[in-house]
Amino acid sequence: MSSTESATLPSFEKYGKVSVWCSTISYDTIPDSYFEEDDNGIEAWARNFSITEYDHENMETNGVASGTALVKSIIEDCSYSSAYGEGIIHKINKMGHQQVSWIILLFDFEYRNKITKIHEDEYVQYVGSFVYDMDSISLAEQDQIEAEREEKLRLEAQMVLDSEAALGDSADDLAPVTVAESAPVVKAVEPTPEHKVVEKIQPKGHNPWLK
Repeated sequence: MSSTESATLPSFEKYGKVSVWCSTISYDTIPDSYFEEDDNGIEAWARNFSITEYDHENMETNGVASGTALVKSIIEDCSYSSAYGEGIIHKINKMGHQQVSWIILLFDFEYRNKITKIHEDEYVQYVGSFVYDMDSISLAEQDQIEAEREEKLRLEAQMVLDSEAALGDSADDLAPVTVAESAPVVKAVEPTPEHKVVEKIQPKGHNPWLK
């Protein structure tokens, strides 16, 4: 793209959007020059995508120092990722990558590769632009909260079941004893006031509580 064409590019700044790039190249093999800034403070990778300006405070990167890792393990700790993390994971998986080495995020920025016609360079690929919310927590924090909520519900349910089981045992202990129909009645040969009717008691069955 010529300097004239680059100069006519619209600003990609867009509040509430985050643009994402990913790499499958091990970070420790990327030359330092790829991240060097020119006189305008623009790094080489950004220039490769015809990005002429962006707020460095809005840039975030994450990844592993060597090799690759599952996409979620890299995206889940990024800022506000509960808002856009699942979308990025899905998109990168559709691109054919189950694992990546590192990612670049530019917040309040909507890169449009349909305008620049640049989708990738030697080291990174453009993933897309996603909506984010500054009130959102990270995907890792969201998963932790969900895990804690599920554990709390599990413990509460177990307490209810334990209580029901305890009540069931108490009811069995206090239940009135009844005479079984088949229980024989033994009488004295000559009933007298001193001889009372003796009834043979059939033990009451116990049905333990089952989950």
